[in-house]
Amino acid sequence: MIKPIFLLLLYLVIGVWTQAQDVRDATLTIHVEAPADTPPGDSLLVIGNQPVWGYWIYPKSPALKHVAGTTWERTFQLPIGTDIAFKITRGSYYKEALYNNNGHPPPAIEFTLNGDTTVLIAPTAWNDYYQRSITGTVRYHHQFSSTILRHTRNVVVWLPPSYDAQPGKRYPVLYAHDGQNLFDHHPNLSGNEWRMDEVADSLMKADAVEEFIIVAIANSADRWVEYSGTPEGNRYLTFIAEELKPFIDRTYRTKPTRENTAIIGSSMGGLISLYMLWTYPAVFSKAACLSSGFYFDDGDILTALHNDSTPLNNTVIYLDCGGKGLDYDFLPANDAMNSLLSGNLQIKLRYEVFPEDDHNENAWSNRLHIPLKFLFNNEL
Repeated sequence: MIKPIFLLLLYLVIGVWTQAQDVRDATLTIHVEAPADTPPGDSLLVIGNQPVWGYWIYPKSPALKHVAGTTWERTFQLPIGTDIAFKITRGSYYKEALYNNNGHPPPAIEFTLNGDTTVLIAPTAWNDYYQRSITGTVRYHHQFSSTILRHTRNVVVWLPPSYDAQPGKRYPVLYAHDGQNLFDHHPNLSGNEWRMDEVADSLMKADAVEEFIIVAIANSADRWVEYSGTPEGNRYLTFIAEELKPFIDRTYRTKPTRENTAIIGSSMGGLISLYMLWTYPAVFSKAACLSSGFYFDDGDILTALHNDSTPLNNTVIYLDCGGKGLDYDFLPANDAMNSLLSGNLQIKLRYEVFPEDDHNENAWSNRLHIPLKFLFNNEL
């Protein structure tokens, strides 16, 4: 698929402040040259960190004024010294302006308002119009926040084929780490994708698995410590189990019981997936751990499970590992985990080794059908 090349044209023209000292407001003018394919009936709105822009909740400001053609503009009066952060939308995050060549929403436009300022913006596409490689229907929850984690993160929800056609049906849920690498190309890690949407869609349409919802959780700058047996890792697990999952269950037609709640990840994401099962066995009952980083675990879950694996009773666990690259180093710890868990007959366990596979998304994508069929087989 050929994706268009986006160019960002952003200029700040800051006027000289010559007003009397008792005047505290400045004029912010936002001038947008919209993409040519902007729907003629739509309006452009700002979402941002100011009350007039809805405090990032949803665009609540008055629409920009349509000047002519593709030109839109509006002025706002804000106090001098205000820290500005905003984005341009057509009324929701799903219809956010894009400026880059990877299809992902860009960071907010940010600066301090030190005087009368004009911002010239030239988006090159809209999020909902961008030709992504995603198969199926996805819904975006940008900058999802937590009361216990330092960083917000994007959450993308992939809906199974029958979701819209069968409004009375409910679905199991698969929570997945490294969410920006699951559905479409993203310049992260090896820069490839899991193709989780295509794999899940094909399995469901072939009736090889029960239909399920996928909740893709993007990682953050704290990925390394959040995906390990650290205090930050424990807080990340609590965020998923006690903040994100209740939101998903309220917002989508899920089957919320532990028997219908699974988690998946690779590398350090595989490690934290097993931690989730061990820490929240009343919430999650299934985990798929691909090329897991047990080798790098700060919490030493191998020793913990050697001492007591009973929290994993009545769970379904898939483990695997490749044999090349970083997986070559990871393999002994994965073998050890398999041996340890095999001793607990209350665990439904499957372990696979792929000697020719390296440590990357292409390898995980090629074997993804195995854990998905293991976790969501209609007979389970």
